[in-house]
Amino acid sequence: MLERPLVYLVPAATAALYCAVCLGFAPGQYLSLILLSVFLFGAGALVHHDRLLTLMGMLAAAAFAFAGFSLFQSNVVEPVRALAERHAEITATVLQDADVYGDSQRAELSVDDNDVLPGSFRMMCYLPLTEEPLRAGDRIKVNVGFYLPSNTEGFDRAAYQASNRCYIAGSYTETEDDEPLSFAVTGSDRDNLRWLPQRIARFCNQAVSDYLPDREAGLLSGLLIGNTDSLPEEDTLAFRISGLSHMVAVSGMHIAFLVAFCYLLLGRRIGTWVSIPLIVFFVPIAGGTPSVLRAAVMYLIAAGAFLARREADSLNSLFAALGLLLLINPYAIASLSLQLSFAATLGLILLSGRMQRRLMRPFAKAPKPAKKLISVIASALSCTVCATIFTTPILLSAFGYVSMLSLVSNLLVVGVTAVCFIGGFLLCLSAAAFPVAAPVIAKVLTPFLDYILWVANRVTDIPLGLVNWRDGFGLAALTVAFAAVLLWLLAGRHIKWKIVLPCVCALVIGLSGAGAYYHQQQYTVTYLPCGSGQAIIVSDADHVTLIDCAGDGGYRDAAALVNEWMRWNSAARIDTVILTAVDQGHARDLSALLEKTEVEQLLIPAGCKEIKTNKDLIALVHSAGAKEVDTEQVLYTGEVPITVFPVTDGKLGVQIAGKVLVLHSPTQKQLAAFLEQTDAPPSAPEVVLSQRNLEDEALLNEALDAVQAERILLQARTRDIMTEYGGLPVESPYLTGEIVRQFTKE
Repeated sequence: MLERPLVYLVPAATAALYCAVCLGFAPGQYLSLILLSVFLFGAGALVHHDRLLTLMGMLAAAAFAFAGFSLFQSNVVEPVRALAERHAEITATVLQDADVYGDSQRAELSVDDNDVLPGSFRMMCYLPLTEEPLRAGDRIKVNVGFYLPSNTEGFDRAAYQASNRCYIAGSYTETEDDEPLSFAVTGSDRDNLRWLPQRIARFCNQAVSDYLPDREAGLLSGLLIGNTDSLPEEDTLAFRISGLSHMVAVSGMHIAFLVAFCYLLLGRRIGTWVSIPLIVFFVPIAGGTPSVLRAAVMYLIAAGAFLARREADSLNSLFAALGLLLLINPYAIASLSLQLSFAATLGLILLSGRMQRRLMRPFAKAPKPAKKLISVIASALSCTVCATIFTTPILLSAFGYVSMLSLVSNLLVVGVTAVCFIGGFLLCLSAAAFPVAAPVIAKVLTPFLDYILWVANRVTDIPLGLVNWRDGFGLAALTVAFAAVLLWLLAGRHIKWKIVLPCVCALVIGLSGAGAYYHQQQYTVTYLPCGSGQAIIVSDADHVTLIDCAGDGGYRDAAALVNEWMRWNSAARIDTVILTAVDQGHARDLSALLEKTEVEQLLIPAGCKEIKTNKDLIALVHSAGAKEVDTEQVLYTGEVPITVFPVTDGKLGVQIAGKVLVLHSPTQKQLAAFLEQTDAPPSAPEVVLSQRNLEDEALLNEALDAVQAERILLQARTRDIMTEYGGLPVESPYLTGEIVRQFTKE
């Protein structure tokens, strides 16, 4: 441990901070200090016993992290969070260019200290729209209400913002007339040297937009500075599914490209001297994310060691970077980009070199040109595999899935990404210094960018490329494959591969085949997070039925969510769309869905009344050839029976294979009248309701008893959601995000 202390101490401290920040488990400040003293005393007493010294050192590091977190929490975070639900007049400086929305803009602010506030601090704040969006360096004065960001749709916004040193959020205070109570831009310091990186980022984004088509410009902006605002949603999704999203999130790869460019032009020694200030300057241009900070710190350590004619230890450098970031902000451990960046880099350091050497061994006597080409492919493959092995647990826990398509897509774009990054760098330089050359560079870059987009979208169309938490067979096959790779890398010489490899292949193929058969016997019911609206997807391996298509009228767009689900699940069309009511709450986003998606059949309730708010929807469904349902009907999604029945004029209920009962559209009185008139009311263990169905407790209890409900799924748009009602558990996609139920076909 004494030779490389960071390799032992930083992981222990990191684990302690993860427990404190992400799991909510941390001993008190005084207990942490007592434990720290005990472990330090133990380390001193055991200084001549290497293993026990290492153990005591790691325990002391964990105790130190807990104690430091407690101090940071009580002295930095809690005073700021005590402002929640209060209003105050503040003056602040805008730190990053604002993101503009329909009726407001959101900016990261550095709030000035005053008599009311606990000191200067950062926060994300919603502000009124201005003629020109707020830019980094602007000074503002505004009356704001402070609040803690919510945890909705499975996303903990408070933890995410805290990982970026924003421990509270704010929104401008409005009057009764929905006007800002107080807001003014008091000045601007945009031309100050401090904001030069933001101005450069803005210039690069504009230069790329001026010389390239929109789609290619969106990709190149992501490659250069991590700005994906201009990248179409379809391409952004394709990058996520194909495992190429790391390309448009500035990270160590981009730092490596920049350094390699300096080396190529100037040689190793001069290139190192030039690259150091360039990297330091590039970090704020790219937004200063944890992943780019990690890469920058590691490179600066390596560059310093090279210039001092010493050898840098990559593992020590990695943990030095991690320790530095967590020392500045312990909440950074909650950053998913930090977790993925460090896990991927750890995989590269520990295994990728060894894997590349193993892959190159059979080609030792190959001709030199062929050997170089094979080396590039082997390097790309080893980096992708080793990074995937280490990041898979994080991806599964954070998103519930992992893409194996990255093994294909990263091989297909190897080298092209570097060409696009360096070309984009030259494009921005030429736009600033020699504009005549910029169109030529843009014309050369366009086919390379088009190729990356083509790869991302084509690879996305490959079926069965994703493994999720519900896929037990897929997880087992993945575990066996990864275990075999690790065994090959760590103990390859001691394994009889002529026996082991066929067994591994047979096991992986067998598990994959069993998984395919198992999924043929299953169907899923997916509740998309649409707020007070609704979109429910019933699907098996080959068929899709959609029940309603409405978001809440805000940023939740049901059509976009349905199209995204179809892309993830390789669904080409929707067999049937069932609208339980033709109104804004059930069909608001139907028009957008029909524009992009093939729908074979559209069912609506009979007796829909045309009013001002649904006039356009009524015309839309009739122009789409909708069929009216006036009596109970049974249709099938594959082999899954779906019963559609009228509750009252203009309202439908849906029963899915006796498992789920959708009663979202009728009011409580309409539902009560229907149940009273029906001799054998439909029943199911799970009942889907809207928030308005909870208004009359007596009617709700009668309805739940009549349909034999065992649990409630609530479609809602506010956080005021109970976790149980009358002993029945209550869930809502508003809180948890997408909810998936899996059932066996009968």
